Amino acid sequence: MNPYLNWAGATVLLSASVVAWSHPAIASTYRSSTDSTVVVLQETSPLSEKPWGYYFTKSAGRSWKGDIAISSKAAGAGQTLFTGTFQDQVMGPGTAMTCTGKIRIARQNPGVSNQIGAKVTWQITGGSGCPQVGRSVTLDLVESLPRPDRNGDFTSTNANTWMSETNGNVTWLAWRVVSSDGKLNCRTSPNGSLKRVYTSRDRIEAETRGATAFTFSNGAPWMSTRQGCYVRANAQYLQPISIPF
Repeated sequence: MNPYLNWAGATVLLSASVVAWSHPAIASTYRSSTDSTVVVLQETSPLSEKPWGYYFTKSAGRSWKGDIAISSKAAGAGQTLFTGTFQDQVMGPGTAMTCTGKIRIARQNPGVSNQIGAKVTWQITGGSGCPQVGRSVTLDLVESLPRPDRNGDFTSTNANTWMSETNGNVTWLAWRVVSSDGKLNCRTSPNGSLKRVYTSRDRIEAETRGATAFTFSNGAPWMSTRQGCYVRANAQYLQPISIPF
């Protein structure tokens, strides 16, 4: 994803620590139904022994950007519980404000539902000029999966992600075959010779070590995979898988 994030009508330059990951990382993005809150949870990373995250939200008529430090991770019945602390600050012109406190993220485990959800609770305990000290806010969020365009195609525009190994329009990592016969051809090049066949039992990993895994041939998008071949990037043949897997 481009380091300049257009969120809630404002362009925000994310810090280098957020976007300049040079090693593999697994992150999930959770959104509110109105898109007014976005939480990114980095569950595993070779750069840090503990999970961490960040978020964007609207509160008290202002836009906020916050950082999450996870101190504990525990397995529960059908979910994984993350607890830690947060610190955020208001963005844009106007009176500067910061809020701090404790955060709890109860993330559904894969397989519980078709789309993973996360219940996030902010317990606000302090800050400078914070308008909500002493309050507790809980939101039900769902993972933000890529959606195809009106032609059913996935491209670098609609299938990029907050998860990144490099900067750029980084492609969503994990996919599965959904074709009617449970098979998907992977070719040496778009419309090229057959290299292998994926089945519905396979997890297809996009080649995310470049700016984008997508290329076009005769107006149709194809996605490069970690096996060094190309699949037709259309919802008739494949769909994204929730991360974590």
